[in-house]
Amino acid sequence: MTSRGKFIVLEGIDGCGKTTIANLLAKHLGNCLITKEPTAASKKIHSILQHRATPPSPLEFQKMYIADRMKHIQKVVMPALKKGKTVICQRYAMSTFAYGTAFGVAEKDLKHDFLKPDVIFLLDLPADLAMKRIASRKQGREYFEKREKLAKIRMKYMKLAKKFNAVVVDAKPKPERIVKKILWHMK
Repeated sequence: MTSRGKFIVLEGIDGCGKTTIANLLAKHLGNCLITKEPTAASKKIHSILQHRATPPSPLEFQKMYIADRMKHIQKVVMPALKKGKTVICQRYAMSTFAYGTAFGVAEKDLKHDFLKPDVIFLLDLPADLAMKRIASRKQGREYFEKREKLAKIRMKYMKLAKKFNAVVVDAKPKPERIVKKILWHMK
């Protein structure tokens, strides 16, 4: 019988390096599934993020993420964990609370039943540095990718770190050093 895999979550503001770190971490760990939220199936969320649709209220927007998460857990995360895979998820429930409360949604309105990760790593990066990284990409900016918004969201993440038992990792060093620190915490 295969033992359940580990569920690792990488959190942080846009531009903090979640995708790069997820890919490097998966190479070190092996037998991994890398996934992210919002999922590709959530076309409505993506259309809002890419400025192709009008955003709803902050509460309704976060409820869309929660609905997407519940499907994601059932269809992607749990099956992979049951097969013994390590699941590395870029963004998860902590994001809903950080992004929602940064724009006035009460924490109590965001509570939902989600699978608890084995470990959460919060990749902490100042908004100014995140904006520099975002500017170097060859794609347009998404809905939340403004310095003022990211600074607010970062503050919320830092306030939520203890509540979510997240390991805060400085996201300024080179990606290999960040992964080394994450692997050390996983021992």
